Amino acid sequence: YFFSDLYSSQSILHMAETGSEEVATQIQAVYRGHAQRRQTDKLKYDHNQKAVKDYLHQNNIPELMQHLLSLMTYHQPADPKAFMIEELTKIQTHKYADLVEDSDLTTMFEMIDVNKTEFISCGQIKNAMRNLGIPIPRVMSGIPETEKMDIKQWKQHIGANLDVLSGTRYAR
Repeated sequence: YFFSDLYSSQSILHMAETGSEEVATQIQAVYRGHAQRRQTDKLKYDHNQKAVKDYLHQNNIPELMQHLLSLMTYHQPADPKAFMIEELTKIQTHKYADLVEDSDLTTMFEMIDVNKTEFISCGQIKNAMRNLGIPIPRVMSGIPETEKMDIKQWKQHIGANLDVLSGTRYAR
């Protein structure tokens, strides 16, 4: 019972024996206090949750964790803790390795350019990003819908936007 922490079972039994009005009043007082505490706790929880979300967003923690977990998945180190410490040190000194390298970008471009025209359209880029699960607005920002990209433009624009840490305080 929610009021058992305030009253022992013996005192509740005693109140029940002495008169129903007094018991009802006590139970109502305890219940109202409990409901108000719950409401106050919920407000504190909502405020704390917002503060945590703001902190995570301001410090780019989701992007940092995505980067670290992607590296761990790719390299599968024997000692994940040591690996993460090493990678965090590299990030702090801005000497981290890109997850997507130049050769990877070339391969991606060639896979998208199925007709070998050496240009790809925005529609092709959007389809590729959708298939890779990469947010299209982030990658396509600043590119007109009618523009076509050659491999050099692809590497400059898309390469920078595929780096999870680009645009964060962890970027080089």
